[in-house]
Amino acid sequence: GEVLTNGGRVLTVVASGKTITEARERVYDNISRVHFEGCHYRKDIAQVKDG
Repeated sequence: GEVLTNGGRVLTVVASGKTITEARERVYDNISRVHFEGCHYRKDIAQVKDG
């Protein structure tokens, strides 16, 4: 099919796993399946900061 968007936030990807790392990996695996012109996403989803 064809994806049409008018801009803004157009998609939410959610995943679960036994650990936050597993859930994060599943989210990025699914994000990699989505493609449309101008598509971009955060690269720090569920990232744990030191400190």
